[in-house]
Amino acid sequence: MMSVDTLITLALGIIMFSIGTSLLIDDFKNVFQYPKALTIGLILQMLFLPILAFSVCYFLPISNDIKMGIVILSLCPGGATSNFINYLLDLKTALSVSLTMINSFLILFTIPLGFLFFNQFFGTKEASLTLPFYSSFQSIALIILLPVIVGLAFRQMFPDLTIRLANPMKYLSTLLLAIVFAIKIFAGETQGGAGLSAGEIVRILPIILFIHICSMILSFLLSKSINIEQFRALTISIEVGLQNTTLALLLTSVYLANNEMSKPSIVYAMFSFFTTILFGYFVKNRILKTK
Repeated sequence: MMSVDTLITLALGIIMFSIGTSLLIDDFKNVFQYPKALTIGLILQMLFLPILAFSVCYFLPISNDIKMGIVILSLCPGGATSNFINYLLDLKTALSVSLTMINSFLILFTIPLGFLFFNQFFGTKEASLTLPFYSSFQSIALIILLPVIVGLAFRQMFPDLTIRLANPMKYLSTLLLAIVFAIKIFAGETQGGAGLSAGEIVRILPIILFIHICSMILSFLLSKSINIEQFRALTISIEVGLQNTTLALLLTSVYLANNEMSKPSIVYAMFSFFTTILFGYFVKNRILKTK
């Protein structure tokens, strides 16, 4: 029987393939020819969001483990799911994928350094956190890079078929992602689910939701304030607002073996996809109405 991890990996691979079929090589050329949006997106993801999460948590009367769990989550920039939302909303998907590819390498250094710094404030014991380079690179290649490249090649070889499959691929991708979220939220702990009590969810959710909403609004406004085109600014805000909960759970549950630290990531996974896509849909409609 297929394991939960295998099912999630397969689903993400298919999602990234469908995203690849929506792109052209010229889309990526445009991203790197005008690197301002890419640079600002990386700064907001890698610096602004962890600082925001730290600033909010510092003054709250919650346990240091929960604070550290929130900060670790903020150090894990969005992966395939944020790419997928930009794809569904017909935003700047190439910019989204480019941000994911670059920050997937940067986190090999920023996560250990960020953990070392924030652990001085919230750490309850001596601990260190590193990411194994080979396995991290393998995960990036298999789940993100390779399916996108295959999708790009498929569109080049079969353009007419790609157009006919565009809508069915979106529906299939949405269904697969819904299955992944259903497993995480409703399955038991032994099946890869959350295993959180209602009281814990109520205690953590307002904090995570506040940081999540603030990060998207502020990222969008900051990007606009330096004359980044509005759809690019919205793409950046989605990338900043949606974190990689799978990676955060790997760090807290496996590498640090701290179930308390993993709880913010589990709560965040329950709502973040839906709030992010609603935010993106609302802001996109506002942009279109003003044009």
